[in-house]
Amino acid sequence: MKRRLLAPIAALVTLAVLGSAGGATAAWIASASVSASVSSATIGTTVTQTGALTTTYRYAGTTSPVAAGQLTIANNGGAPLSYTLRSQLTGSAALGQQTTLRLWTGTCGTTAPSDAIVTTMADTAPTLPTAARALAAGASVTVCLSTQVQGGTNAALQGQSATTTFSVSGSVGTNWTTSAAAASFTQSAYRLASAGAPACAPVDFTRDVRLTWNAPANRADTAALSYRVFNVASGATVATVTSAAATVSVVLTGGDISRSGTYSLAVEAKETVVSGTTAPASAPVTVSRSIDPLDILQLFPRYSCS
Repeated sequence: MKRRLLAPIAALVTLAVLGSAGGATAAWIASASVSASVSSATIGTTVTQTGALTTTYRYAGTTSPVAAGQLTIANNGGAPLSYTLRSQLTGSAALGQQTTLRLWTGTCGTTAPSDAIVTTMADTAPTLPTAARALAAGASVTVCLSTQVQGGTNAALQGQSATTTFSVSGSVGTNWTTSAAAASFTQSAYRLASAGAPACAPVDFTRDVRLTWNAPANRADTAALSYRVFNVASGATVATVTSAAATVSVVLTGGDISRSGTYSLAVEAKETVVSGTTAPASAPVTVSRSIDPLDILQLFPRYSCS
């Protein structure tokens, strides 16, 4: 009785073992087939940035003009790819956070549609528009971009700049990925440049001197600027003048400097309209103030160029 049961049991065990081995073999063959299919098709991608994203923002209020550009993503391999976008920002984090980035597909320009993806330049992984998230082999898509400073004044951000590099990654599943980076671009917040170094000259038949300097090279030609001549050591203002001219001067006389001595003076220029930025100080000039020994009341100081 026991011997009669052994043969059917052995047969069932053999069938179970073979069935299990056959399933594992089938799964391995399918996996190997997918691997061979993907690896035999070269995967590759490119991304090209064009337009006018490299810019200097100069504006009044808290909103700048719009800069616009495009990213053209191409799947130049033999397999369909799913895409993600990355953004690397170096430089001013404040400018990146205050600059709005919009992305869309369709007609590119400075005006984004209402359904555009909206983020900031500080976002390291901006979401791609739906049409750019997957591309068939050999296909390409143009992603429209616009940037605009919003919420920060030009004066608060003046002189700051940030460089951005966009890159894309195209993938098949989790095992096959290809990446490409676009050319970098730099955006800056305008700042008035320094005035030219002042020159000192005596004023004929007087005890005075005249300081003369050139207006900042990047000023708007018709804009009047406010200039402050100041003592480099103390920061105290010595004289002020407002002018729209290319060459500006001021005469130092009387009590412009209160005590006798030798002073290093520089010029600080500031915009009175539009962006309201303040220039870095000019190179200094040395001016001396003295009193003649016979001027007991010290009423008539003399200025000279050192």
